[in-house]
Formats: sequence, structure tokens, C-alpha cells
Amino acid sequence: MRTVAVLGLMLLGLGCTKTPTNGPNPVAMQDFRFAPESLDVAVGDTVTWTNQGSYQHSSTSGQPGAPDGKWDSGLLGHGGSFAHVFTAAGNYHYYCQVHGATGMKGVISAK
Repeated sequence: MRTVAVLGLMLLGLGCTKTPTNGPNPVAMQDFRFAPESLDVAVGDTVTWTNQGSYQHSSTSGQPGAPDGKWDSGLLGHGGSFAHVFTAAGNYHYYCQVHGATGMKGVISAK
């Protein structure tokens, strides 16, 4: 009986939990696209890219063939992830080093 009561209290507590404002803001790398391709975040938020596909991918700031040096995850295999904190307002374009020329691009808007 005690286990059931503790479990019930734990479940009630889950409904009261606040999501941190700098939460993970997930972006999936799926085959040849980012999902979502655009994401709005607050300044100070973290975005986490995770490769859910079977090919290697990167999250590289800038445009295909013209990285701007703000971040680069390097190549991530299936299940690999990379996180970046957006410390200033702006629109941040990024792409996959391997598939950017074929349209694997995204943008993060930090406000």
C-alpha cells in the first residue's frame, strides 16, 4: 500500500513540475532534414540536436560552404547529440556539412 501512495505522490508532483526556460529545445536530424527546420527560442536557451537518422550529420552555423564559426557539432552518428546555448538575440542559420548542399538547413531565432 505504501508503494502505491508514494507512486501517486510522484505522479502528482509530475504535473507541478516546471519546464526550465533554458530547456533542451530538441531538433532531430532525420535522414536529410532537421525537424523542426525553424525554431524560436529565448536568449539563454539551449538547443539540442540529436541524430535520429542512419547517416552522419552535423549542425554547423552559417550557410552551406560558408560556415560562420559560431558553432560546429562535428559529424554525429546515429544517437549522437550536440547542444548550443544562444546568448544573444538574432537569427542563426545552420546546415549539415554533409547534406547542406541538398537542402538540409535550418534557422534558430533567439529573442
